[in-house]
Amino acid sequence: MRIPALPVTALLLLALAACTQTQIQPMTRDTFKVATHAAPACGPSGARNVAFKSAAIEVIRKGGDKFVILGDQTDSGLQGDFFSGFQQNYSQGMVVKMIPEGSPEARNALSARETLGADWQEIVAKGAPTTCS
Repeated sequence: MRIPALPVTALLLLALAACTQTQIQPMTRDTFKVATHAAPACGPSGARNVAFKSAAIEVIRKGGDKFVILGDQTDSGLQGDFFSGFQQNYSQGMVVKMIPEGSPEARNALSARETLGADWQEIVAKGAPTTCS
């Protein structure tokens, strides 16, 4: 039995473009938490990458560029039931502190613009990624 290539390719692309959800929670004026939940196809590294990009986007949206990660937490869990099956889901949490330009900490901080790359303005306009690809 031969499986047509087009449907298989479409399914693979859908799996790679798995959904993610990210929430930003302010903690102080210069600190916020990023919480990302990712579908099974993303895996833990996909969830981490989405959270990190979302952190950089939020730093720029808040008017900054430099930041440090103060805390990092990865979690996974099963979701579902015996009848429909179980799926592994991944979560990534990061506590991010914005660093003022010109401060002593800025020398060692990450740049949000460099993190997002040359097309950072377009990425910030789109907002937090919804896929891990």
